[in-house]
Amino acid sequence: MGLAYSVDGEGPPLVKASNWLTHLDYDRQSPVWRHWVRELSRGRTLVRYDERGCGLSDRQLTATPTLDTFVGDLAAVVDAAQLERFALLGMSGGGPTAIEYTARNPERVSHLVLYGSY
Repeated sequence: MGLAYSVDGEGPPLVKASNWLTHLDYDRQSPVWRHWVRELSRGRTLVRYDERGCGLSDRQLTATPTLDTFVGDLAAVVDAAQLERFALLGMSGGGPTAIEYTARNPERVSHLVLYGSY
């Protein structure tokens, strides 16, 4: 499974756990997401990625993803970005992934921020 991720800005790292219907390129132009990308990358290194099956990530799913799948995807992205410790943002459906990742890896997450999640 190929996951697409993006790194914007400079400063302390902030990782946004992916949520449904993202697109790394279009989000920069979207009236819904462009202000998030702009502001979250101001004074920070913002790492975001497209969830499997969405955006620029591989679209072919062999099975229905589970929470463990999404946590594994987040782990793969932060490892690929070579992040040792970072703040983690879980918005909407990305919240459960961020919570579970933090519970499994508390030494890597400096701050957990949840917004509009469940």
